[in-house]
Amino acid sequence: MEYREIVPADCAELAKIYADAFNAEPWFEKWSVKTAGKRLSVMIGNGGFFGLAAVLDGEIAGMIMGDEKQYYDGVVFTVNEFCVKNELRGKGIGTALFGEFEKRIKAKGIRAIELCTIPEDEAFYEKLGFEVGGAIMMGKEL
Repeated sequence: MEYREIVPADCAELAKIYADAFNAEPWFEKWSVKTAGKRLSVMIGNGGFFGLAAVLDGEIAGMIMGDEKQYYDGVVFTVNEFCVKNELRGKGIGTALFGEFEKRIKAKGIRAIELCTIPEDEAFYEKLGFEVGGAIMMGKEL
C-alpha cells in the first residue's frame, strides 16, 4: 500500500468512495455522489486542509481528511472524514492509513487530534489511542 496527499483532482473518486461508505452500515446516510463531492471539494479548498489517501493497486482504497485549528497552546488537527472502501473494510487499511496520517501530522508540529464519531465506531478509535474528551457535541435542527 502507498500513501499520498489528497489533491482537488481526487474529488470525483473520493466522492464515490465517501457516498458508498457512509450510505452503508453503521451510518445508513443518504449521500449522493454529487452531494458528497460538494462536501469534499469545500473541505479540500479550505485553509489548513490536509488529507491522505491510501492507494492499493493504483486506486484509492481509503481516505482521511480534515483541517488544522490554532489554539493558544498549539495546533490541533480535526479529522472531518475518514473511510475505507466498503469491500476493503476490516482488512487493516484504516488502521494503517491512520498510523501514516498520524506520523505525517506529528511531523508538521501538530500537538493533538480531535474527531467526532458515532458510538458504533468508538471501539475502533479507542484501539488507536483515543479517549473520550470533555467536550460535548450538541446540535439543533432548523
